[in-house]
Amino acid sequence: MKRQCDTLVNGMKIHSLVAGSPQSPPLVLLHGYPTNAYLWRRCIPGLAEHFRVYAPDLPGHGDSDKPLDAEYDLDYFLRFLVAYFSVLNLPKAHLAVHDLGGAVGLGFASRNPEMVEKLIVMDSAPYKEWSGTLKKVVARARSPIWSQVLLCKPVFGAALRDVGVYCRGAITAETAERYRRSWVKNRASRKAFSRVICAPPEAITERRENLRRIKSPTLILWGQNDRMMGTDTARELASDIPGSQLKIIPSCGHFLQEDNPEAVTENMLKFLADVE
Repeated sequence: MKRQCDTLVNGMKIHSLVAGSPQSPPLVLLHGYPTNAYLWRRCIPGLAEHFRVYAPDLPGHGDSDKPLDAEYDLDYFLRFLVAYFSVLNLPKAHLAVHDLGGAVGLGFASRNPEMVEKLIVMDSAPYKEWSGTLKKVVARARSPIWSQVLLCKPVFGAALRDVGVYCRGAITAETAERYRRSWVKNRASRKAFSRVICAPPEAITERRENLRRIKSPTLILWGQNDRMMGTDTARELASDIPGSQLKIIPSCGHFLQEDNPEAVTENMLKFLADVE
C-alpha cells in the first residue's frame, strides 16, 4: 500500500492510498466525513489480493486540496470523480462508498452507469430526509464556534467514539488523531472542516427516482448499530435500488470499517469476486 498524488485536469491535487497489481480489476473506495482514505487501511490489504485498489482523500479532506470557494455539493463531487477516473485511465471500475462518499457514489452510479461495474454502499445518507442525530452532528460541525471546539484533540476523539462506533475502543487516540490532524494543519484546513459539509441535504443527495434507475449490481452493507444512519435507511435503499442485496453487520456502528474491518472485507470480496 503506497501514497500517490494525482493532479486532475483542473489542477486539483488528490492524494490516494493505492495497492494491488495494476493488472487486477480496479476498485475505487470513497470515504466520508470527517475521515479520509485512512478509514480503509485495514480493508485494503485483503482487497488488494484481488483488485487494484484506489482510495482517494476526497476534495476538502485528508491531504487532498481543500478549495474554500467550492460548493461541495453533489455536482461538485461528481465532477471530481469523473476527473479522478480519467486521470487514472479507468473507463470502468467497481465502487465501494461510505457516508458522504456514499451520496457521491450513488449519484455517480445513477448518472454514469457505464463507469460502474459493481457498487457497494455503506452507512450513508441517500435521501434528503436526515435523521435527528445526523442533523445535530452536521449543525455543530457547520457552526463557527462548535466546529473549533470539535477540532480540539480530546473532543474530536470523543465525538468519533461516541457517535461513530459500537465499541469505543475501535477508534484509538492515534486513529482519531490521524483523522483530526488534516483539519488542523493551517487556517484554511480549519475552515474546510465546516466548508465541506455546507451543502443542504437536497443538494448533496441524488433524487429517489434516479436511485431507482441504478443498473449496477449493488450491495448495501450496513452497521447494525449506526446511530446516525440506521438500518431502516439501509432497507429503504435496498427497496429503491432494483435487485440490490442487503447485508447488516452486527455490533457495528457508523464506521463499520473501524468496528469490524474483517467482516467488511469478507462481505466485499464475496460480492465483488465471489471469494468465500
